[in-house]
Amino acid sequence: MANRIQFLEANLDTLNFNETIDQIEVYIKNRTPVHHTGVNADKINLMKKNPRFKRIINEAALINPDGMSMVLAAKVLKKPALERVAGIDVMLHLLEQAAIKGYRVYFLGTSEAILDKLIAKVKRDYPTLPIAGYHHGFFNEAQEEDVVAQVKASDADLLFVALPSPQKEFFVDQYMDEMGVPVSIGVGGSFDVIAGELKRAPKWMQRCSLEWLYRMMQEPKRLAKRYVVGNLVFLDHVLKEKRTRKRPA
Repeated sequence: MANRIQFLEANLDTLNFNETIDQIEVYIKNRTPVHHTGVNADKINLMKKNPRFKRIINEAALINPDGMSMVLAAKVLKKPALERVAGIDVMLHLLEQAAIKGYRVYFLGTSEAILDKLIAKVKRDYPTLPIAGYHHGFFNEAQEEDVVAQVKASDADLLFVALPSPQKEFFVDQYMDEMGVPVSIGVGGSFDVIAGELKRAPKWMQRCSLEWLYRMMQEPKRLAKRYVVGNLVFLDHVLKEKRTRKRPA
């Protein structure tokens, strides 16, 4: 992709939100399965430790900065300006478009209870949305082939995957071609937010790059280490790259 840049050993597309949506719709029309993912501080940290995960992210057809950490890091490292393209915003907009244009949507991930709430909410909010199918995310390796077969048989145009990283990236990478869905999108905790299990940060916190803090306040036991320690690790990666760039050749 012409607008692709690299820093912190990660590829990133410089597309804004509207350009991202337009590109996804091109992929839907092309019918060739592609992987759309987002990168944030946590994923950078994982990429640094896991070569397979790093390869999968960097080979994705569409890679958005899904986190203000990446937008700010680009400024520090004097890269082209980036616009944050949040996975949940992409998902919500695509649901609207799918309800209008008839794209068939499959939901994969989270618990059965939360998934049921999500489907009920989606049916209320988008009554014309063609739901190709859905499956919870608590399946083991022996059950993967059955899940893949269900997704393939659904004839979906869009697959939203709400599994934890790196599980969702490994799953999409391994089965994308077999499932045959034009666009597979990792959406993290978006199912939980849309289902009403978690609240999204107020707009002012999003603008001030504090959405991570709001999330951590809702799930401190699960997210405190990831955000407090993880953000410090990410900052160290940024500063190391900045120092490296300043060294004379």
